[in-house]
Amino acid sequence: MITVHVQFFGGIHLFTRQVSTEIARGLPEVRLPDGATIDDLLKLLGVPTTDGRPLVSINRFYQRDNAPLRPGDQVQIFRTVVGGAR
Repeated sequence: MITVHVQFFGGIHLFTRQVSTEIARGLPEVRLPDGATIDDLLKLLGVPTTDGRPLVSINRFYQRDNAPLRPGDQVQIFRTVVGGAR
């Protein structure tokens, strides 16, 4: 098992609406199986991994792909914003 530290930017409630009570109580620390990836973390938190996927950085480096996580990683999850109509 690995433990990562998760920070939410744009409102934690926007990301954790579907997270289990057990996971929510442990935030900002999250335990995942060895070999876990960003998508594994997002799915565990109930965050979309396709449409509406947030911007994610690991240790302050933005990730484009489903990067692997390592013990002690600092994961930042940013709400994406799309332009509106005029």
